[in-house]
Amino acid sequence: MSLSPYDRLLEDLTAQYTGPDYKQEVMDAKREFFERAGIVDEESTNFETRMSQFLDWYIFSRELSTAHLPPAQFHLEKNRDKLADTLLPLYENLTKTVHSLYEFLKLRDTDVYVRDLLSKKKYILENSTITAGFNPSEIFEARLIPYEKTWVFTRGFCFHPLEASGFIQKEIKQVRHLDQTHKEALMLKLMKMRYKFEQYKHIKLEFIYTNDAKLRI
Repeated sequence: MSLSPYDRLLEDLTAQYTGPDYKQEVMDAKREFFERAGIVDEESTNFETRMSQFLDWYIFSRELSTAHLPPAQFHLEKNRDKLADTLLPLYENLTKTVHSLYEFLKLRDTDVYVRDLLSKKKYILENSTITAGFNPSEIFEARLIPYEKTWVFTRGFCFHPLEASGFIQKEIKQVRHLDQTHKEALMLKLMKMRYKFEQYKHIKLEFIYTNDAKLRI
């Protein structure tokens, strides 16, 4: 997979904010994330995917306990005056990610067309470094980072089964006009359902993607 313009920056941020100075922070964040999004075994074939999802959430969404800002935003505020002119706009863009549930529309050469189901906006990711794995009408969670006149995917995807689309669309209608906190909570809830669906392959999807406590696994 080719690199995006942000890969090196995200590697540096991840190294710094998961390093020794943030050991307890990371432990607390992991406990919170896996409680809310579902625990996955380290031996699972999807463990790396889950860690990508965790790191995206940790870097972009979860506030540090002392700074009360996510690491991406905290790093920018702390180092704004020290960043090179070429790097400052890139770090600023890392604080402007669009985290949402998306529908894949089409692929034209290496341009990926998606619709944000929470805002109903359409996005074109020109010359995307990630072009595989998308299926029409399949809802997926992702983050988009602005870059020049286009957008770039981060690495933390969560693809939901096509059969769950109806349930997810109803859930989206409930939070579409609410603040981002409610939308983030929905995405974590859906992620937990996705991994229960994977874990309990013998259970019908409607017993997992449901709000009915009597049916839910």
